Amino acid sequence: MRLKNLNHQLVSFEIKIALLVLFFGVSLSVVGFVELQAIAKERAYVEAENYARTQVEKIQTKLNISLDSLQRVAELYRTTHYLSESQLAALVDSDRQYHGATVGLAWVQRVQQANKEHYELQQQVLGVQPFQIFEQTGHGFRVENHSDADYFPVTVIYPNHVGEYSRGFNIASIPSRYRLLNKARQKKRTVISQQLSIYHQNELLSGFQAFHPLFSSDTNSLQKLEGFVLGIYDFSAFFEGSFQQDLVGLSIALYDGSNTSQQLLYQSGHQFEDVDSVKFNKNNHWTFPVIVADKQWVLAVFPNQNYDQKNWLPYFGLIGGSLITFLLAAYLFIALVRSRQVTELASDLVGTETQLNLQRQLKQQADQANFAKSQLLRAASHDLRQPMHTLGLLVGLLKNTSDENQRQQLTEKILIALDGMSHMFSALFEISLLDSGNVEVNTCDIAVQEYTDKLVLEFELMAEQKGLALSVIATSATVHTDPILFERILRNLLSNAVRYTEKGRIIIGCRRKQDYLRLCVIDTGIGLSKESQLRLFDEFYRDAQAKNISDHGLGIGLSIVQKTAQLLNINIGFNSILGKGSCFYVDLPYGTDPVLIKPKQQVIFKPLDVTIWLIEDDQHALMSLAKLLQSWGCEVSCFSNGQALRHRLAKMNLSPDLIVSDYQLKNETGIELIAMLRSQHQKLIPALVLTGDTDKKTKLQVENNDCDLMLKPASLHALYDWITRHIVQKD
Repeated sequence: MRLKNLNHQLVSFEIKIALLVLFFGVSLSVVGFVELQAIAKERAYVEAENYARTQVEKIQTKLNISLDSLQRVAELYRTTHYLSESQLAALVDSDRQYHGATVGLAWVQRVQQANKEHYELQQQVLGVQPFQIFEQTGHGFRVENHSDADYFPVTVIYPNHVGEYSRGFNIASIPSRYRLLNKARQKKRTVISQQLSIYHQNELLSGFQAFHPLFSSDTNSLQKLEGFVLGIYDFSAFFEGSFQQDLVGLSIALYDGSNTSQQLLYQSGHQFEDVDSVKFNKNNHWTFPVIVADKQWVLAVFPNQNYDQKNWLPYFGLIGGSLITFLLAAYLFIALVRSRQVTELASDLVGTETQLNLQRQLKQQADQANFAKSQLLRAASHDLRQPMHTLGLLVGLLKNTSDENQRQQLTEKILIALDGMSHMFSALFEISLLDSGNVEVNTCDIAVQEYTDKLVLEFELMAEQKGLALSVIATSATVHTDPILFERILRNLLSNAVRYTEKGRIIIGCRRKQDYLRLCVIDTGIGLSKESQLRLFDEFYRDAQAKNISDHGLGIGLSIVQKTAQLLNINIGFNSILGKGSCFYVDLPYGTDPVLIKPKQQVIFKPLDVTIWLIEDDQHALMSLAKLLQSWGCEVSCFSNGQALRHRLAKMNLSPDLIVSDYQLKNETGIELIAMLRSQHQKLIPALVLTGDTDKKTKLQVENNDCDLMLKPASLHALYDWITRHIVQKD
């Protein structure tokens, strides 16, 4: 009875502690909610102001670059005394990011009244047929212009018709434009108009015009007006890409602050009727000056009244804090109750065999997990060192030789070594699964000579530098095994032979047995002591002699060889005499069918006449691959994302012969862009997808979309063969 009362008191105490923790936790969460609301509102206001300031700077930059283009046109005319529509078009289309607001560019020539007919005839001789200086009536009819004052006809314009402007139109016939011309002439600088309505391409735009005067010096060094460069601009295009996101909730209004009229030029909505409704608006807003030629505009930015209501951080904080506090209180209560129960059961569990076995099993699983995690790194460090070293030596030789034949041979060796490294990457990931038994063995009949020749070529340069004779005894034998795992075994044996042989020679040869073929790697190296022979296949073991000769390697090469041989169910062994050398061998089952060895031919990359569209978001990889394809004679167009691709299609709807794309791009995939191109041109354009992802799902997705897959790093020969194969199919 007393024990029952004691337990009841303990439970009551635990409930009180939990409720007290819950009360303080919820109270602190409410206080934090209030503070977070204030901070969030202030931060949102500051972020909105910073965003507005950044967008105003972008707009100012667009305006500056657009007006600077007038000076560039003037300098071009000053240099050549000639302008064409194609030159103006090239300037406008050179960078649409900054010239997107340019509706038109024109050269306005000053023509004195006495030279009018001569100038018209001169333009006709230059190919402008017909050319006549004219003005336009209020009803839109052309009439020939007769005036005692100078004429200012539009001589060249891009595009060929913008609003009321076209070739031959006398701008001075419009009084407001004539006043602007005189103003620019007197100030000798660029001047701009008020807000104007521009009817262009069946669309009514709101914009302005800018006039930049061009003067030349006569023999008396007096400045003489030659003409004006005219720019026509659209207000809305300057704001394209700015103030168009709903994250900050901003509305804008632009008005002219340089004169008393203060005209309302542009607004993002329809909430303002005139400049006064902007200037004297009681809502919080920011104003930024925008300098445009001889005028100063004012841009007012208004945050919406509910701009801070989209920030859910305070509510998340309140809910999260309350939830965590509740869980903490519940956990505390349960923990206090459970602690008493655990204390009562602890004496029954201590020393039991079942508990000890469970602990040992968990520890063993943890050790195996840690070992498996590090095994791949160890294998990569060991197996990739040799081909990387070979590449370094070959590149050094290539750099120091000027003989074209020798450079071609070294280039071929580099490509072969790179191809070997590519296969090793795939093999390393499969070998890392040896201990788990998840490596799939794919056996087939292979020619032994093909693999021995390949590895001798990979190691011969290193052997030559050590003064070793590396040779292979020719054989026509075929064996039945996994080619990747077999090459891995042979590469490890040959690597150790070259590394631990100081002088003499290394021979690779075969001995035919009744039931199997014995492949041997024989060297005149340091040999093995009796003690080393007993521990030779232990992981991370290296005897003293090996360490004295080379400090490279982790001592796992032969361990990997042994595990691979066990997976293939083949026998490996060795014979060694200390100080004389060693012979390592592997016994392989004979193949049933003879394998034809293809003679090695020097690969010549012949010029290719094909148009390829290349899609890659990594600029370095994009430029490198583009230069490679161009060196093969391909016509290459580069795109870093879908936006650039769609812009190209909108501008020029041409179809490529082939598509080469990276798989994973930013916020999209290459497969999606390939599908878009095929849909646009209504045909199945051959496409190659490059990726470093070895996931089977990725491979299946590429195949389901009628694309070819190539893993990175891609082989130059494989890429060239893919292109030539599809060129033949196209023909």
